[in-house]
Amino acid sequence: MILACPSCHTRYVVPDTAIGPSGRTVRCANCRHSWFQEPALGAAAIPPAPLSPPTPPTPEPARTADEAPPPPPPEAFAAADTAPRAVPAASVDDPLPFRRPRRNPAKRWTMVAAAAAVLMVGATGALFYYGLPSWAQGLGLPGATDEPDLVIELPPNQDHRELADGTIYFAASGVIINPTDREQRVPPILAELRDAQGTIVYSWTIKPPVRMLPPNEKVNFSEAKLDIPRRATQLTVSWALPKG
Repeated sequence: MILACPSCHTRYVVPDTAIGPSGRTVRCANCRHSWFQEPALGAAAIPPAPLSPPTPPTPEPARTADEAPPPPPPEAFAAADTAPRAVPAASVDDPLPFRRPRRNPAKRWTMVAAAAAVLMVGATGALFYYGLPSWAQGLGLPGATDEPDLVIELPPNQDHRELADGTIYFAASGVIINPTDREQRVPPILAELRDAQGTIVYSWTIKPPVRMLPPNEKVNFSEAKLDIPRRATQLTVSWALPKG
């Protein structure tokens, strides 16, 4: 008959006599699962044979020293062993369990501090070269509202005319001069147009032509606008600094 382990489904071919007519408990040699195996249907249906008169026992031949005892029955068909098994103690040579190395917090914080220092140096260099951004100027940070030591010169006459389609054209131009012996940051320029009574009728902000102006140097600026009010006759300029 064929036995199949209900746990790992390993199959074994055994004779019907190994199970017997009433069944027996067997154990799988693969997963060591034990179960009670019912007898085969044919073995249960066949009535037992009539008893024959006992025969005298046959004397067992003497064994020689070279003959080994017969091997024990297969473990898969041995009776289930209910006694607990002793677990062997760990050997001295057995490898120790794996342990993850501990992290060094001091080294990690040192790397964080070094990265922060690099970022601070980069930010300082960017502020020195490009100046404060517009959002920082609006916060009134130190240095954002300082008046630069620069001079704006305007020509006596600006390009102010009416185009063929009736549009009023006005070009604001001038020169930015750095009279000092150090480099100066150039802020945006506020251009305002006034009428004959001095009232501001139009204004806009001119982007600076350079970020930084070297000492004793000058740079030109010019920016034109259309659809200017007709009553605008006079141009005034100043630095477009945030209100302190």
